[in-house]
Formats: sequence, C-alpha cells, structure tokens
Amino acid sequence: MKGNAKLNPSRCRKKKTHMNDQASDQNQPPSSDLGSGLAGDLSGDLNAYDGAPAGTRLPVMPSHLDRARQDQYHQISDVAGAAFADLADASIFAQDVSRVIAKAGLPNDGRVLISQRIFQIGRVRLDEVLSVEGVLGPYETGPRGRHLNCNVAFRRADQTVPLRMITQHLLPFAAIPERRGASSNPGDPRDGMRAVGSLKLSPEKVADYASEIGNQIHSDPEFANSRGYRAPIAQGLIQLTALHGAIVNRAMPWEMDLQTRFIRPVFWDSELTLYADPEGRRYRCVDQAGKLTAEAVLHHLTTDDMEP
Repeated sequence: MKGNAKLNPSRCRKKKTHMNDQASDQNQPPSSDLGSGLAGDLSGDLNAYDGAPAGTRLPVMPSHLDRARQDQYHQISDVAGAAFADLADASIFAQDVSRVIAKAGLPNDGRVLISQRIFQIGRVRLDEVLSVEGVLGPYETGPRGRHLNCNVAFRRADQTVPLRMITQHLLPFAAIPERRGASSNPGDPRDGMRAVGSLKLSPEKVADYASEIGNQIHSDPEFANSRGYRAPIAQGLIQLTALHGAIVNRAMPWEMDLQTRFIRPVFWDSELTLYADPEGRRYRCVDQAGKLTAEAVLHHLTTDDMEP
C-alpha cells in the first residue's frame, strides 16, 4: 500500500463463545477514540490492521452496477427490482467498501459489519462508472473488539460525488469477554410497525451475497464456529439491500441519508420479516423469534429529481 506502513498479519488464538441470541457490539458503547495502537490481540489475521492507522488512504478503484449484477443481488435479497428501472441500487455499492479495503491488502475474514450510513445526492444509473475512494477513520474499542471506521466517496468523472458512505466494522478480539445479560426489556420491535416484506435466507443465498468480498464467516461453518457463531452469519448488507428495496417501493430517493445498525447476528437459516413505521422513516428486520436484527432510519429523504 503506497505511502503506508507495511502490513504484518499475525495469527492469534481463538476462543469459542456462541452468540446465538446475543446482540452485536454496537449495543455496547465503545470507548473514546484511542487512535492507532489499541491494546488487545485480534482474531485470526485481523492484527494486520495495526499497520493501517487512522488516515490510511485506500487504493482507488472503479466500480459500476450493470443489470446482471444488480439483478443477482436483488434475487438473493428477495427484492423485486422493477421499481429501480434503469437506476443503480445504492445499497449494493456498499459492497465496494469491503472490496477497496481488501485491495489495500487488509483481511476481510472475520470482520463483522455493525453500522452503515449512506448519503445520496442524485441518482446513479446502471453501467455508470464511479471512482471508489476510501480512507480509514479513527479506531474505537468495544466489549468484543476494535471498531474499524471507514469513509468512502463514490466520485463521477465530473468530480461530483453522488454517494458517500460511513461504515463501522467489528474486528473481534481473539479472547472474547463474557457478555452480560440485557438489563431491560426492549419491548416488541413490531409494535407500531407494519410488515412490508420478508427475507428467507439459506446457505446458498448467504454465501452468494458475500461472494465478492470473500469473508469466510459468511460461508464456512468451521470458520464461523471458531469465531463463536453456531453457523455462518449473513452479511449485514443483505438486510440493508432488503430494507432499501422496501424504501424504494414506497418512494425512489433522490437525496437520502440512511443509517442502518446491525443489532444481532442473522444466520444462514434465518427467516426475517421487514417492518416500517407509518411515516416510512424507520425500517426494521425481525427474525422468526421476534427479535430485532437490524434497524434503518431515514434521517433525510427527498424524491424530486433535481438533476439539470
């Protein structure tokens, strides 16, 4: 990686701590930013991130969505893609965050997405090529590991930026501390919401959705078990694509600020129901046990096409 310290991945010991019903790290507040050199060995090869401090610029790469690629993601996510017509689905471009991190020589295996924010100004069309430009933000520490923050811009040839994204991934510690039980009853996540869709997962769907990024935690049972999961977990973005499809079915965004939290693991045999509030500003995924797995909030939305 040009201009940055050499990356030195190292192997670390693993401890099995099953997380069948446990919430993800974002439900626990992270510590204040400690910059680079955070204490705590990470799982597997993830210590390579020690060589990529905050401010590390990621290699620039081109990206685009063609009809075949978008249709494949929609089919996997149970999204009826007709509402998009010839427009690109912004949620699928989120895959490029992991792709550009991998292009920098940093490992994807074992990383878990816990938050994704998309800022959209204007609409991107199918086959339109964008330049993906990323920089690592400050690291934080949570109960289960470090939090990797990444800021990514998707730039057109005319230098305008129709999409920006802020992502936060969990880089799990090699030794996972025991989690305390929930201190309060959060209530039924379906209260005040109406069903707007569903997403039935399978091992094939989960592996296919994550095939571009190559994270074994989404496809390899032994690998997932070594990281404390009873089975491979679905990439968080599969829920985001499903939720974004529900948003588009209601209104096609022109300008959008969409923030999604991934609250608990979703496994490759999960069945999810999508819900929305009456105003169409808050969307949720709820699993077959009635537990909230993801929540997306529209902080801002306009639908009028303002292109000249």
